[in-house]
Amino acid sequence: MRNSIIIAVIFLVIQINVHATLGTVPQNGLQLNGEHLIEDQTLSLEWTRDANLAKTLCNNQDPVWTSFDPSLVAQGTGRTASEICAQDGRMNWYEAEAWLQHLNANHYLGHSNWRMPEISYQDSSCSEQVVMNQSSTPVAIGHSCTNGEPGHLKAALSSYRSTLKNLGDQIYWSATELASNNTLVGVFGIDNDWQDAEDKTSDLLPVWPVHSL
Repeated sequence: MRNSIIIAVIFLVIQINVHATLGTVPQNGLQLNGEHLIEDQTLSLEWTRDANLAKTLCNNQDPVWTSFDPSLVAQGTGRTASEICAQDGRMNWYEAEAWLQHLNANHYLGHSNWRMPEISYQDSSCSEQVVMNQSSTPVAIGHSCTNGEPGHLKAALSSYRSTLKNLGDQIYWSATELASNNTLVGVFGIDNDWQDAEDKTSDLLPVWPVHSL
């Protein structure tokens, strides 16, 4: 009898460890997948649990970072990887694109379809609808934007927020270019469900990788 109890306890511990390794019980459509990923099951996406992965890999001198050469990026800043590291991993949009291509070439965390998140410029939940660059189509910007990928993540995040690294009150690049002016691209903030448009080369912002499942 005693041996049966011991075996049952050992089996339970193994189950708990396997569950902790492979993932967690989903909450609000989100699930932690291992140590590095959080899955949005509703949109079939996985985000890195590090909201500024470049900063972390740079600080750790990870080979994925040290093998990245941003100095030759077309329309980049000409900075070295060390110089980007000194600015906490912030990049212009073209450097961000090159960084994600580098992650894909290295099959980072087993995936080769990393990209920047997408927002929606036809998001009726945003606080403002404005006309940009003499376009006849209003563009959604401002606060309370919930229909893009970042907004959906924020709405579901709740108790999982503490499991994310480097998530602060900052603005990130998106993959969504402005249709009326492709020199402008969407940017977003998680804390206030905010989005806007910025010039691809004028700002240096962090990059939060995501990929589709």
